[in-house]
Amino acid sequence: MGEFLNKGKKVLNSELFKEVNFNSDDRRKVHLLLDEKKRSRNFFSISKRVLIPVCFAVLLLLTTNLFSSNQVLALSKLPFFESIFQFIGDSGLKGTSSEENQLVQQQQTVNGISMEIQEAAYDGKRISISYAIKSEKPIKNFTSRLVNAYIPFKGFQKDKVISNDHFEQVSDYEVIGYSTFTYAASEMPEEINVDFLYRGTTDFLSPGQKQFKFLFDIPIKKSSKMDTIAINKKQIFGQEKLILNKISVSPISTALNIEYKVPYRNNQEVEAPSIRLLDQDGRLIKNVTNGSEWTIKEIKQENKWYTLREANLLFESLDNKIKELKIQIFKNKNIEDSVHTRIKSIGLNEAENQVLSLGERGSMKITDIEIERNSAIIRYEYDSKFAFYHNSSPLVLEDVNGNRYHGIEMDRKYLGNETYIVEELFLDLPKEKLAVRYLQEKAPKLIEELEIKVSSEEINTRDKTE
Repeated sequence: MGEFLNKGKKVLNSELFKEVNFNSDDRRKVHLLLDEKKRSRNFFSISKRVLIPVCFAVLLLLTTNLFSSNQVLALSKLPFFESIFQFIGDSGLKGTSSEENQLVQQQQTVNGISMEIQEAAYDGKRISISYAIKSEKPIKNFTSRLVNAYIPFKGFQKDKVISNDHFEQVSDYEVIGYSTFTYAASEMPEEINVDFLYRGTTDFLSPGQKQFKFLFDIPIKKSSKMDTIAINKKQIFGQEKLILNKISVSPISTALNIEYKVPYRNNQEVEAPSIRLLDQDGRLIKNVTNGSEWTIKEIKQENKWYTLREANLLFESLDNKIKELKIQIFKNKNIEDSVHTRIKSIGLNEAENQVLSLGERGSMKITDIEIERNSAIIRYEYDSKFAFYHNSSPLVLEDVNGNRYHGIEMDRKYLGNETYIVEELFLDLPKEKLAVRYLQEKAPKLIEELEIKVSSEEINTRDKTE
């Protein structure tokens, strides 16, 4: 990322961006302009110097009412989205520097659908690959069917890979996103060739849905050093035991290796656990891996059978404000809890400044709604001890036909006392009347006695094992 001088100090442009708000139409115009420029082969070298003045000129016309008397500072705060990582990535990916973010541009086209691989980040535990998918025909109900990254080297543990695919539709004909893969192997090569498989459909609701498949061979180099620290901390509650074996940290991610042992039961799937990572003030550190994160096996100890679960979980990178980490474990709701879930809705035009109860999971108050054409930016105050549980937003929009629209999180600020201010961008909204759909749910069960705490001093001063 670029840097700017502020009273003799270098300031990242991403920090400056936070001071100015741009409407969703402006954001999309920037994205489309950048995409047009990317078609040049040398976009990230020579033409990048040409692109920046062009962006300044275009955005100056779009946002003249936002400029202060200090136009130099105002221009330095324009929100370029030079990469998909910067536009929709988690905080670690948004902060990748040119050294950590590798250009791996490749493109394929099949039956009117094209897919372009754009960039990759690799720190030895995590690989993230960004992409753009375009269709000659309108994309109605996009979804990925199968996403995989196979690395053919000796000792590779295929069953120890956790994959996650995050995508957003940015126009009627284009989807952008990134796929993340977390590896449990203790030693990953410095340089790898990844067979990246992506299979999806542009309309999963259609009986004759159009499916596509792309396979890319991508050479990637390790660009961020990941340090692994043996922690070996455990908490015991009755016959249950939670063990934090090690923490691995890099500029783009934080990985935890955790074991959870409980007496064997037949209903183990009902009580599958979830792990949350918090700092000393209760601020949530986002989990960037979803899906089946736990491996399960049965073990016998002292003539008793136990279920042992092990997980390698990936979180966003740690910042210098963190003095202590808290690892919490939850037992997810079972079928009986789901019966008590209530679905509520309120018209979007009536929702502003209304406190919406989320049941035992807190409340949400929409503080600002900006609607322009077919997009909207919604800001809300989220008060919950279980905020963003399973990486879920409490805010969903629904049209008169029952179609649901999920936002892109553009900003999240922690106010303390389990309260967040969140800004989400909603794209491709219909003209019809919209409602806010939200759930009133029972709280997941927190096992407070199994909470593990680790200080930043322990992480920084202990010997590195890998």
